Amino acid sequence: MKNVNQTVINNANTVFEKKDDKYFGYKSRFGDVVIGGAYSYRFVVHYAKTNQDVVIMPGDVNTVATPVCTTLEERLWKPEKTAQARRDEIVKQVKADVWELTKNGDGVRYKLNAFYHASCEVEFVVNRHKRTVVVLLKGIRTREVYARGIAKAVPDDCFNVHIGKAIALRRALGLAVPNQYLNAPQPTDVRVGDVVRSTVDKSKEYVIAKGEKAWCDGMAGLSSMAAKYGRIIDDSREEAEQSE
Repeated sequence: MKNVNQTVINNANTVFEKKDDKYFGYKSRFGDVVIGGAYSYRFVVHYAKTNQDVVIMPGDVNTVATPVCTTLEERLWKPEKTAQARRDEIVKQVKADVWELTKNGDGVRYKLNAFYHASCEVEFVVNRHKRTVVVLLKGIRTREVYARGIAKAVPDDCFNVHIGKAIALRRALGLAVPNQYLNAPQPTDVRVGDVVRSTVDKSKEYVIAKGEKAWCDGMAGLSSMAAKYGRIIDDSREEAEQSE
C-alpha cells in the first residue's frame, strides 16, 4: 500500500481494503473487524452506516477513497437509487433533450447533404394503441418530409411518450440514442395520470385520478385495487402535468 494517504488511515477507526467484490479488514480500532478477514458489500455498508470514520481503500489504485463516514451527519454510503428514481431522472433528461434539440421547440436544422441544411418543424405523431411515437421533420417552406424517426415500446415495457419522442427525434436526426433511453427501468410507483391495466381482467384499463374517484369513465383512485395491483402500462402523465 505505497503512496497512500497515511493520515486518513491513522485517523480512521476502521479501514477496509477492497479487492474485487470483497472487502478485507485492514485496521480496526475497536477490535470488531478481523484483520485480513473478508467481508461482503452488504456488511461494509451496514458497518459504515452505524459507525464513524470508516475508510475504504480501493485495491486497484494506491490511494485512499474518501472516508465513508466522517461524522454522524455525513453518509457517503447512500442507498442505491430505486428503479422509479432512475426512471424519473431519465424522463426529466429526455424532456430537456427534446427541448434542446428542437431549439426550445422552434424546430431543427436538418442536414440535406454536405452543402445544404433545411429548416424543419418537428411533428410528433403518437399512437398509444400501437405504443409508437413517430417524428416527421418537415421543411418549413417546402412542407416536404425530409426525415422521419420512430420509437416503439416492446410489449412488456411501460409506454412513455417523452422517452419515445427523444428516441424518435434522435433517430430522425441521425444521432446516437443513449442506452438509458432504450433501457429505462420500469415504473414501480403508481401516480395520478398513470394508466394501469387490471391484472384480473386484462381488458380493463384505468387512468389513476386524485382522491377516491368512483370506478367510472375508466378512472380509478390512488387507493383503489386497480392502483394497488394493476400494472402500469403508460406513465406519460401529460394531462396530469398540464393541470398542475
